[in-house]
Amino acid sequence: MFEIISLVRRNRGDQQARDQPRRRRAESMMSLFSKSGRTISAVAVALFCLGWQLPAAIAQVESYEQATVDENDQLRIVTRDGREIRPTNDGEQVGASYPAISPARNSVGWLALYPNCCTSYPIPLKLVIYSGGRQRTFAGIGLPVWRWRFEAGGRQVAFKQETVHGGYGTHYELRDVATGRLVADFEPMRGGSAPSWVQRLDLQP
Repeated sequence: MFEIISLVRRNRGDQQARDQPRRRRAESMMSLFSKSGRTISAVAVALFCLGWQLPAAIAQVESYEQATVDENDQLRIVTRDGREIRPTNDGEQVGASYPAISPARNSVGWLALYPNCCTSYPIPLKLVIYSGGRQRTFAGIGLPVWRWRFEAGGRQVAFKQETVHGGYGTHYELRDVATGRLVADFEPMRGGSAPSWVQRLDLQP
């Protein structure tokens, strides 16, 4: 019995001896964190903020020089540093039309074409904006999009929708490019004067 107790005490002492260097290292690290806690916190906050801001910075750096539609009705974008970008079509999309680059040259927009049962040609059902490697689509109320333009230096887009024939159900929207948020809309059937962004859109060829 005494031998067992002695063995247990001996093993406990050996364990404590082995643990002592670990405790010293832990105490040393705690002292370091305590002394430099403010510095470490400041660095962590800075890295956290930088991590959130990097995608936005990349999006602002990418600049576009050309946006054209090839013989197969597919969009071709060329960046300032000569890279070629070919956005992929979504779903039943068969082509693109009316590409344009924003005044700040940091966004490209175009109309996405889709087959239509009642016409011999595809119709533009969506406005697509490409910026900094990201693509945002605007479909409004689902009618064809016949006119569009950048507004507010490229921070917003305005577009006009109406039926294929006859101009019924005319609808206008002004959207924020970065968030997709609806800034304003207008429908002549409601009455009232058209806002300036609608007037500029209607004057566009």
